[in-house]
Amino acid sequence: MKKYLYLFILAIVASSCHYTIYDMNRGELKIPHKDTYQVEYMADVPAGTTATITYRGENNVKYIEESHKGKLDKVVTLPSGQNVKFTVDVKLPKTTPASKLTTFVKVDGEIISEQIQTGKDVKYRFEFKLP
Repeated sequence: MKKYLYLFILAIVASSCHYTIYDMNRGELKIPHKDTYQVEYMADVPAGTTATITYRGENNVKYIEESHKGKLDKVVTLPSGQNVKFTVDVKLPKTTPASKLTTFVKVDGEIISEQIQTGKDVKYRFEFKLP
């Protein structure tokens, strides 16, 4: 009986947590080889929230934007063979309809990733390697 009580309490606690995690590593992209690529990072953070956003720039420099509000649209020129990583962490407010985080990653104008996440605590992770 005690076991069922613990499971019931655990189920209630687990149902109150609403996390959305998107974590993908696409590996090397299957696109034509060039010396450099234009990589565009886009995120639309809902009003009333802030996000921690990280992305890779030129010379494999990691940029961190803490407490970012609104839209992010960064275009960087990256060399062939570079590993690319884009992350967004945000706690979304509870609204009706549900607030959402929209993210895009483009390489030379072509969409590589387009995601819309809802939930309470959103963690978006996207990695790939340029050919």
